Amino acid sequence: MNLTPDFLNTILSAWDLRLECARPEIPIQGSPERCLDRAVVRADAADWLLEELDAGSLHRKASIAARLAHLSRRGLPVSAPLPGKDGATTQRAHGRHWQLSPFLDGVPLCRDTYWRDAWRGEALARYLAVMRLAARDMDLEEPPFDLRGYVRRIEADTRRLHPQIHGRLAAIFSLLDHRLAECAALPTVFSHGDPHPLNVIWGQDRILAAIDWEFCGPKCALHDLALVLGCVGSEDEEALNGPFARSFQETLRAEGLLDAELEAHLPTWTLALRTAWLAEWLRRGDMEAADFEVFYMGILAGSLARNTPRSRP
Repeated sequence: MNLTPDFLNTILSAWDLRLECARPEIPIQGSPERCLDRAVVRADAADWLLEELDAGSLHRKASIAARLAHLSRRGLPVSAPLPGKDGATTQRAHGRHWQLSPFLDGVPLCRDTYWRDAWRGEALARYLAVMRLAARDMDLEEPPFDLRGYVRRIEADTRRLHPQIHGRLAAIFSLLDHRLAECAALPTVFSHGDPHPLNVIWGQDRILAAIDWEFCGPKCALHDLALVLGCVGSEDEEALNGPFARSFQETLRAEGLLDAELEAHLPTWTLALRTAWLAEWLRRGDMEAADFEVFYMGILAGSLARNTPRSRP
């Protein structure tokens, strides 16, 4: 991104802000693939995250911004995009499209040890509970995410493009299709979509905000819970039953987000969501990561095969 003062001031003027300086030395958490480019800038005695957006993403970005504003008004800690002088959260300058959000400088997460922190599991479960309450009256226009259909597409792509990988996973794909059919009647709720611990801005002893809301929307009530457990469990051979995971599940139960019926299907959803990671590693051509994913899916499938969900009465 061009970080010259004239260039940035032209953009920031859409929000009636005046540049103090660019902050290229500050690392930015979250996926860089969510936008075309991004930078931290300081204006009006505050740090801001400035993102350049693809024109094709503007409708989705505006929808996400509206949802974050809704959640923020109802007490959930989020970094909602700032409306410009015209009230819109996306602005055009230099022939390009921009979004501006408050920048939150958190405490870096240690990938090697965070799964040992019970307080983080409790904090993330409580964050999801507050989000669930804050979103109760949110208007959700799109249909719920169809995980079974998604897994079927990933299987077809894997069979066509990576037949050796598919051969190692064929039995798991078959098991998933059967078990996901049993999840069809589970409730749908507003979900973050990708709330793994690296998409959280952590303070010293609390959550400052969740980030990367690109996949938010109506999903099965298990979606966020299973995604967190699957990601934490991949960090270490002991992590799936470690302090973070145990505290996370205990707090979900206490908050009413994980009842007996949902918990019976939790292993299914946890395994099924790993197909998204498999697809990502294969897309990138990272065969080492894909091999690990096949191994990890095998571990999760073993747990699933031993788990028999209780049917609805």
